[in-house]
Formats: sequence, structure tokens, C-alpha cells
Amino acid sequence: MIHPSADRKEKLRLIEENLSKRIDTLLIGPVGIGKSHLLAQLDADHVLKVKTLSPIKEALINIAEELHKSGKLYPHNEDFEKIKKRHTRETIQAWTDMVLDAVTKNECVLIVDDLSDMTPSVGRLIDKLSHKFTIITALHEIKKTYEKHFWKFDRIEIEPLSTPEAKNLIRQCATGAKIEDYHMTETHILQQSAGNPRAIIEIVERLRKEPAVTRSAVRQVSHTGARNQIDLTAVVVLLLLTVVAARFFMRGIGSMEGYVLAGIGSAILVGIRFFMYRFKR
Repeated sequence: MIHPSADRKEKLRLIEENLSKRIDTLLIGPVGIGKSHLLAQLDADHVLKVKTLSPIKEALINIAEELHKSGKLYPHNEDFEKIKKRHTRETIQAWTDMVLDAVTKNECVLIVDDLSDMTPSVGRLIDKLSHKFTIITALHEIKKTYEKHFWKFDRIEIEPLSTPEAKNLIRQCATGAKIEDYHMTETHILQQSAGNPRAIIEIVERLRKEPAVTRSAVRQVSHTGARNQIDLTAVVVLLLLTVVAARFFMRGIGSMEGYVLAGIGSAILVGIRFFMYRFKR
């Protein structure tokens, strides 16, 4: 059993305090830092839990089902699948109204595990739901576009584990494993994980699958998920603007070769920008 650190216990206490006071709360931290783990530990009366708010209609149906389980969605004695089937052609707005009409203000706490698929439509749904529900949710970061939807949320930063806490987690996860050089293994995991709990757990689990945790096996294990990502969007946009300007300049001086090359360069940069956006984590 993995025991939570003192810092995580304090974060959980703060979240539970906000829950009891019905304060909208947003956990912020990178992927794997433990936001979902903290949310999973919350339990109280009138608490509804859903995985995400996207796709919106599916999310609203999930919330409606949770309300039905708690006896708040009418008719209470009818199977929810029958209710769902009867309203299958209803619009998103109709499902939204159904959910909001089932509760009074701050009667229920809605815990949304992950908002990483945040969109403007999800933001508008959060605005509507927050009129009736206390919302506790998590994001790895808030883009400026969505700041307006979280202006009244209490924000709790979930930081990476300190070195002593990370060492303690490594020790707990590695219990019983035959490790040739524990100090070297611990140092390598600390470097690779950057204090990210999920990264630590995944690295140790990977090592435990080896016939023997040798120094060579440890060196071959890496984990890029916990490392800081560099956003090159601004650089690519700046280069694109430079190439476009160069294209006009070449056309102005009558250099067709330069004009064509600049055009090819701008096309390549547009392609790079597209794939950066498409595959962005």
C-alpha cells in the first residue's frame, strides 16, 4: 500500500474543506502529478463524480444518471435506461435543463476528474452548471482563453514530490524487488521522474518486469512524460511571418527563385504548425 505524503495530505485537507464549504475548486498540475488520485479520495453526501465533460451530451447524460442514482432525478422509481431512451433525441440544452432542474443551488458537489479536453463549449457548460453545482475539477494548465470560466474557482497547485517524498515513494514501490544497486536506481528514477508520482510508479513497475534489476537495465529505462515540454509555437509563428515577409521582398526585387523558395518555406512551416497543434499533448 502506498502511503500519501504530508504535502498530499494537506492538499486533500484543503480540498475537503472547500467541499464542505461548497467552494468551487480547481486543481492545477502536470499530467501524472496526482490530481485524479486526490479527487478519487473525496467522499461526502450529495457528491456526484464524472470522468469528463466532453462530449457534452454524453457528460450531461452521465450527470443525469448520477442524479438518478441519488434519487434526485424524476421519476425516481423508473429505470434510468428507460429515461435515457425516452429522451434520446433531446438537445444538449434540454439535457442541461433536466440536470439543473433536478437540484437546488449548492445542494450537490460535481467532481469532474479531468478537463484536459477543454473547449469553448465545455467552458460554457461549466458556467451553466456552476449556477447550481459546486464544482471540483482538475486541469494541467489554464489557457487565457478559458480564464473567464474559472474566475471564481479556488485554485490549488499540485506540486511535484519533494526529494524525500519521492525517495519514500520509490522505496514503497520497490519493496521486495531484487535491485543490484539501489542507490544508483533511486538516483536514476529521481532524475527521470522529476518528482512526478505517476512517472515514479511507472518506472518502478517497468523495472520490476526485468528478470533482474541490474545497473544496465536501470540505465535503459527512461520516462519523458514528466519532463517539461517546450512550446515552440511562438518560434514557428515568428519564422512563418519572417518567411512571408521575405517572399514579398523577393517578389518586389524581381527574384523569382527567392520568391519560390520563400513560398516553399512558408508551406513547410504551416505544415509544421498544423502537426504541432494536431499532436499537442
